[in-house]
Amino acid sequence: MPQIINDSKEIEDYYQQHLEILRKIHATLKDIIRNKRQITYSDIINFIIKENYKNEIYTQIIVWCNYNIRKGNFFVDF
Repeated sequence: MPQIINDSKEIEDYYQQHLEILRKIHATLKDIIRNKRQITYSDIINFIIKENYKNEIYTQIIVWCNYNIRKGNFFVDF
């Protein structure tokens, strides 16, 4: 159980580590969606995959998004 708690705290820290990249992705998605609806964590995941970003940073962002979806948070809130 302590390993799970440590892993979840590490995943929550991904947000602080990659805040600038997340803000850039969020701004790009806002332009694409044109404020027709709220941006979701799955939008971020799909954008990263569609743009073919392959890097440890983007993998951590995807893990962070999945973590938030599993917690029941669907909409991005920066």
